[in-house]
Amino acid sequence: MRTSEKISTNHHPIVLVVSLVAGLGFILMASSLGIGVIQGSSADANAIGLLFAAGLLLLILGGAGWLAIVQPYKHFDDINEPQYTGHHHEEHHDDHAEDTEAAHG
Repeated sequence: MRTSEKISTNHHPIVLVVSLVAGLGFILMASSLGIGVIQGSSADANAIGLLFAAGLLLLILGGAGWLAIVQPYKHFDDINEPQYTGHHHEEHHDDHAEDTEAAHG
């Protein structure tokens, strides 16, 4: 079983795409800040600002797309209800206790 099947109920490839878009946005934002720090006062503030804004836009679009597709607010895990695994569980009987009662009976 693939990891994505274990952690998500939506296995559509578009979920991966919007996640990658959001991740690219975060990378652009972090890179723009890093470039600004490295170049210091000689940095081009307009270029860095545009790169940061583009990254922020991609992060917001990816996050909103993921939220619209996956809809985690509708599909949440109820901690009070155990997950059905396909196995039928019956009460466990202590066979050893019954054998000892019959032997001593």
